[in-house]
Amino acid sequence: MSKPIVVGIDGRPDSAIALDWAIAEAARRGLRLTVLHVGEAWSRPVAGGPLMTAPQTHGQKVVADAAAVIQAMNRDIRFSSLIVPGTPADVLASWATDASMIVLGNRNRGALTTAALGSVSGTVASQARCPVVVVRSLASDQLPVLLGVDGSAVTTAAVEFAFDYASRHKTWVRAVHTWHRSMFPGGDDIAEERAAHFRIVSDALAAARDRHPTVPVRISRPVGRAEEVLSEQSMEAQLLVVGTRGHSPKAGLLLGSVSQALLRTVSCPLAVIPAEER
Repeated sequence: MSKPIVVGIDGRPDSAIALDWAIAEAARRGLRLTVLHVGEAWSRPVAGGPLMTAPQTHGQKVVADAAAVIQAMNRDIRFSSLIVPGTPADVLASWATDASMIVLGNRNRGALTTAALGSVSGTVASQARCPVVVVRSLASDQLPVLLGVDGSAVTTAAVEFAFDYASRHKTWVRAVHTWHRSMFPGGDDIAEERAAHFRIVSDALAAARDRHPTVPVRISRPVGRAEEVLSEQSMEAQLLVVGTRGHSPKAGLLLGSVSQALLRTVSCPLAVIPAEER
C-alpha cells in the first residue's frame, strides 16, 4: 500500500494553506491523506464523517474543520485525522517513515527570530527521512518547477522529485546551478568555467531526463549565492525543490544550509528532499 501524504495542522492560517496544497496533491497522486494535529495530552482518531456534537477541545475543532474542508474540496480523497500528544516538530518528524511526504505551513517570522529559536518546519525538514514540503503561499500551476542543483549526490533525490512533480503537473523544470568565479591562478577563463558548470548540471539531470523525456528543461547558471538566487527566482515558480543532507535530532539545526535559509525567504512552496541513504 502506498504511504499517505501527512499534513500537519494547528488551526492557524498558514496550516490552512498547507492543507489546501496537500489536498490537491493527494488527489493528483491518488494517495490517502493523514491530517495530524499535535497538542493534546492524549491521542484519539477522529472520523472523517459527521461532525461531533459534544463539546470540542481545540484539537478536535481543528481536525473537524479540516475534515469539512477536505469534503468540500474533494469528496473522493481517502483521509484520516489524528490528534497526537507531544512536541510538534518531534512528532511530525517521527511520521516520516510512514509518509510519502510531510506537508507543513510556515509562519512568516523574522530571520533573526527563526535563526535563534528554530521552527517546526525547519526542524522537521532537517530531520525527516522523507520529502518535506513547506507551504507559505500557493502559486500558479502555470509556472515551472524550480530546482537547485549543485552536482553532488545530495541533490540526486531532489532532481528525481522535481522531474516527477513536473511530469504530474504537466509543466517544465528550471534547473539552477549557482557558482563563483575561480580564485585560482589561471581560473579566469569565464567561458571555460561556464562550460564546466553546464556539464555539472547536465550530468546531474541525465538520469531523470531519461526517465521523464516529456518534461522540458531549461538550465540556468548564474553567478551568486544559491539561497539568494533561488529565493529571488521562487517568485516565478510553483514549487522550489532542493536537497539536504539532514542530520540527527541531537545535532540541532544546520542554520547555515541553503534549505534552512530558504525557509525564511522563499515565496513559493518549498520541497526539501533528503539525500538517499546508501
